[in-house]
Amino acid sequence: MTDGPQERFNVTADDLRRYDWQARIASSKRAEIHSYHGILTAAAESCKQAGDELGHRVFSLLYVVASFHPNFDAKGNPYGSLWTSSDGSRSLNAEDLTEADLIALAGVVDEIADPEFRARVADVLWVTKKNFKAAKIAVSAFLESAERLKSDDMWPPYTERIERAARISAIRGFEKECAVVVAVLESAIKEFENNPKSGLLCHRLMSILLSLDQGDHARYAALAERLAQQFASISNWHFSEDYWQVAEQWHRREKKNEDVRRCQLAAAECNISNGENGFKNQHGAMFAATWIGKGLEALRRAKADKARIQAVHRRLLEIQGQIPNEMQTTEVAVDEIPGFRENEALCQEASRKFVSGLDIRAALERFANVARPTKFEDLKKQHAESSKDFIFPRLVTTSTIDHTGKTADVLPPLGTGTPEEQAEAVLKHLYNQARTIQWQMPVAWRIEPARLAIMEEHAVRRRDLLFLVLNNPFMPEGHEGIYLRGIQAGFHGDWLMAMHLLIPQLEASIRYVLQQAGAITSGMRDGIQAEKDLKQLMEMPEFEQIFGPDISFDLRGILIERFGHNLRNELAHGLLPEGGFYQPASEYLWWLTIHLCWCAFRMSQKPIDPESSPAE
Repeated sequence: MTDGPQERFNVTADDLRRYDWQARIASSKRAEIHSYHGILTAAAESCKQAGDELGHRVFSLLYVVASFHPNFDAKGNPYGSLWTSSDGSRSLNAEDLTEADLIALAGVVDEIADPEFRARVADVLWVTKKNFKAAKIAVSAFLESAERLKSDDMWPPYTERIERAARISAIRGFEKECAVVVAVLESAIKEFENNPKSGLLCHRLMSILLSLDQGDHARYAALAERLAQQFASISNWHFSEDYWQVAEQWHRREKKNEDVRRCQLAAAECNISNGENGFKNQHGAMFAATWIGKGLEALRRAKADKARIQAVHRRLLEIQGQIPNEMQTTEVAVDEIPGFRENEALCQEASRKFVSGLDIRAALERFANVARPTKFEDLKKQHAESSKDFIFPRLVTTSTIDHTGKTADVLPPLGTGTPEEQAEAVLKHLYNQARTIQWQMPVAWRIEPARLAIMEEHAVRRRDLLFLVLNNPFMPEGHEGIYLRGIQAGFHGDWLMAMHLLIPQLEASIRYVLQQAGAITSGMRDGIQAEKDLKQLMEMPEFEQIFGPDISFDLRGILIERFGHNLRNELAHGLLPEGGFYQPASEYLWWLTIHLCWCAFRMSQKPIDPESSPAE
């Protein structure tokens, strides 16, 4: 891991003024910070080649500031590292800037002509030093940059800058700045509300207004409903659902509970219509089951009419009957992608292309299927074949150690003991093999290249991930936000945070899914009811019936098996050092969580109980 702040640049405001970096920024074809990063990096290298050591340090400081990868969902400092590898190494972030660096930047922030770069420098000064003057500069600069980037189609950069200005202006003492932001938002909504090409732009602008608790509730509720109906009329069910959801939020502000429920039901029906349309248009039963399953769960949670729930449930079961191995089959045939059966470089490039050039939702859907869970039966066959050729495992006892160096488990020679003991020994060998190969290769060849490709094109905000967790039968209500934070942390390469958030939630979800299937997940002893632990849950026959042998193998091996990674127990007991979380197993488990979230919408549903009520 990178050490704390240390002097790297040693430049002053006067040093910054000596060089033509503002002119270089002005020459950029794209007025976005990531474009400036490349220009400033090239200038630093040019100074280095010319022997201009001061120039190299000046441009290096500036390109580092331009390199920060923002996560505006984060509390506190949102400016993280441009890249973080699975071993924990990373590029610099805003916390690495020293006092001298910040003083130099503060000396020139008023003089920066380009609003995009002025906003970045001012915001960095605000989050690192709580410089209120810089914060006010940042608000106006973000709005100025947003206006320059305004578009009715490629609008995310535009709204991201308005949203950041809104976030800063929401603090006490910034009422004047907040009023300016609100005026900009309302003017933009009026400008684009009758422009269908703008898609979800008004949705995003209204969401920012909601976050500020501003705006005419009745007007925007009516507008959101109108746009929802408009997009439904052209079968754009994703956009329609999003507008029904924002309409629900406006009605909720007015405490109109009947309208809230009506919007919830309409949003649920969008998913069902999406699935049915996809089925008719040859997208396949798996596609249809995914979206109809999502809609069914939304209907249940909105307490829809019982007859409607039963009708949709029957339809889902009918479609599911056409899909074998629901939890193991992926929607995208990744094996058909050129290069996936070739060498590592080709596979990595194919993985990057697989998720590139798409909107964020489509990229995430593909990412959920960029790899496959371990094929358990194939692994058993490979082990059986290799055991014929290698006598060593039949002669010696093998042991595994934990992160403290203690012996965690012992594996006797293969072929010894009772049939039950032999079967257990084979399983341990399989977990050990998966730890060495099966869980590492997908990360290096597929998952990590695809993750980096997505991060190059998208900021990956929590709202972008919401469709993965909203009305998801894999997770109990109230846990969605924890999943969002954990999944987002993984995209940013923060495996320490991702594992601490996701591993307990996976246990909660496994328990919840088993309960929904009718399994008893607690025991009674001496009059006390106690929930079964994760190992006991995974030993229940319903666990493999629901999740299938492949995902069951991966979850058991990574979470609780000592010849696997035993992450759940080592995390829970504080046995893992910080660096222990930065390993391929963490990234594989994170990806598997996303895969489960996506597959859960088409998980086998329990049979319809005609006597059950929607409230149940």
